[in-house]
Amino acid sequence: MTTPGGDAPARPGAPVLDPGSTLGRVLRAHAATVDPWLRTAQGLGAEPAAVRAALADVVPVADALTATPDPARADDATDAPPTPDSPARDLPGADAVLALVRTTLDLVARGRWHTGRAQRTAVVQVLPALAPWVRAHPTHVVPAVVAAADVVARTGLLDAWSARVAAAPAPDDAAHVRPALLVAAWRTGLVRYRDAALDAAAALPVALAGALLGVAPDDVADVLTRHRADRWWWPQVPDGAGVLRRVGGFAGWGGPWVGLPVAVPGGPTGWAVIADGQTWAVVADVHGAGVVPVDDLDLSAAADAPPRPRGAVGRLLAGRAPAPEPSLPVPWQDATTGVVPGGAATGDDVVLVSRAHSYALDVVRVAGVPA
Repeated sequence: MTTPGGDAPARPGAPVLDPGSTLGRVLRAHAATVDPWLRTAQGLGAEPAAVRAALADVVPVADALTATPDPARADDATDAPPTPDSPARDLPGADAVLALVRTTLDLVARGRWHTGRAQRTAVVQVLPALAPWVRAHPTHVVPAVVAAADVVARTGLLDAWSARVAAAPAPDDAAHVRPALLVAAWRTGLVRYRDAALDAAAALPVALAGALLGVAPDDVADVLTRHRADRWWWPQVPDGAGVLRRVGGFAGWGGPWVGLPVAVPGGPTGWAVIADGQTWAVVADVHGAGVVPVDDLDLSAAADAPPRPRGAVGRLLAGRAPAPEPSLPVPWQDATTGVVPGGAATGDDVVLVSRAHSYALDVVRVAGVPA
C-alpha cells in the first residue's frame, strides 16, 4: 500500500498507524483497493500528515465495526476474491472498514475532517453505534449516515437520531437504508421531512418502521393513517387543550430571531411569522417544530394590519365560538399579538399564538371551545 505521504517519514509526535491493528491489517490486505483512494485524496490536496492523522483517528472505529462480526457474514468471509469494487472478506467486517477508510479519505480531501465537524463526528461517534447497520450494508450505510448527520447535527439532535437508528434492526435490503434514516430524522424532530418520512415509513417493512417510529409493528399502518389526518395525534400523547409545542426563540439562546415575532396567516403551511423584517414559514407537528425563511413572500401587511380581537379564541373564530368567550388554555398571562388557526393543515382547534412578551410562538390546542 502506498504510504500516506509517500516514503516521507512521519514527523516526531505525529500519529503512527499500528500495522497490527484491525485498520492496519485491513489496509495491508487490501492495498490494491486503498491505493487509488489515497492517490485521489492526495491529488485533491489532502496533506499526508492530515491523512495519517485521520486514519489514526479511525483505528478505534475499525475495532468497533469488527468487534462483533455477523456470524452469517463470517461464514463466507474468505470466499470472495479481492477486487477494487468487491474487496475480499478475509477479515470479518473488512468491507465495513474499507467503507470507513474511503469516506474518511474523502472527508480529508474535502477539508471536512476537523473536530466539531458533523461529518467527522458521524464517523468517529455515530458509526460505531451503528455497527450492525454498517456491517450489513457498508457501502450504503457509511456515506448515507455521514451525509445525513451533517443535516441532523444542525438541529442539535444528532445523539437522539443516532440512538433511534441504533435501536432499530439493520435493514435486510440496502434500498431501505436511506428511507430508514429519513424516518428516524423526522421522528427525532426534523419536521421539515414529515411528508417524505410518512411515505418512506409506509414503504418500509413493518418491523423496521415500527422500531424507528417507536410503535408496535402491528400498529404501524394505523398510526401512520391517524397521524396523516391529525399531525398532533400520536399514541399516548395527551389530546387535551393546552400548549402543544413552542416554536422559535431569541437568537442569543439558540433561536432564529432577535426581535419579537408576530404570527400571521400565509405561506406554504398556512402558519407564518414576521420577525426581524423577515417572513418565516412555521412547520410543526407532534414530534418537532421549525421555521424556514421565505424570501419571496412578504406578509408584513398582515403583521401591520389592525390587531384582530385578542385574548380569546372565541373572537378569532367569530361566529363559531359565541359568548361567553373562552380564554386560551395556556399557563401564561400576556397580550397576544397574533392568533392564527391551523385550518386545513392542522385543524381549526389548533392555533399558532404570538404574544407581546415572548420570543417564542406557542402552538395551542383549544379543544373544548364552544361550537
